[in-house]
Amino acid sequence: MRALLLVLTACHGGIAPRPPVPAGCPEGRIGKVTIAGAPAAEVAPLAVLEGTLDDPARLARTVDVASDFLRARGYPHAQVEVERHAGCGVELAVTVDRGPRYRIADIELHSDATLPPGDARAALEDGLGAVNAVGGAYVEDRLARALGALVRRYRDAGWLDAAAEPPHPDWDEAAHTVSLAIQLHPGRRYRIGKLVARPQVIEALGLRGGEWFDAGALKSALDRARRRLARRLDVKLSVATERAAIDLEVE
Repeated sequence: MRALLLVLTACHGGIAPRPPVPAGCPEGRIGKVTIAGAPAAEVAPLAVLEGTLDDPARLARTVDVASDFLRARGYPHAQVEVERHAGCGVELAVTVDRGPRYRIADIELHSDATLPPGDARAALEDGLGAVNAVGGAYVEDRLARALGALVRRYRDAGWLDAAAEPPHPDWDEAAHTVSLAIQLHPGRRYRIGKLVARPQVIEALGLRGGEWFDAGALKSALDRARRRLARRLDVKLSVATERAAIDLEVE
């Protein structure tokens, strides 16, 4: 055994390390991303492109996403520019101009009638209170979507004429704050008007004319009646604006 070890030692005196294999420049890929003007974490969608396939259309979309990220962090005037250079693959030079950071100082809700129940301000918040809330960032498109959802909620609850005007921002360039004024128009609340259906259907629905209309309650009533009667039920709604009522016909 000792002789065998000597022979092996003589034949394989030492394992010489191999020189590293050069990686080369990836053709058709983004070889390098450099970022100036902001930490890489603040434009992470662009930072992670390094090593991915070069796709100009995707790059344009990613610039938009990175800009949205900055606006959500309170930089409403942020600008992101990307220059492409030939190098080891395609190299991207990202320049970020965040501009001043703003926070919301106040949100004033105005209404020409009594608002439906619920905290309207809470319904407008996003990002766990970091966006479109007092102390947070103002993101216009997110607030527009939140207002649209609030109006739909009001309408489902019976305020069929509900509407909202676009927010009016008042920028304080010295304090780097913005105050928002939002005008809501809840309108009238509608009731169930005429309820036309067979007696057993009306009993299964559990609805009565004169009750406040609520889309969620109507859906629950229809589901309950379908199960109880074991049959399909279709509903037709007719809005009587002059009576502030919604007539129901269930077949």
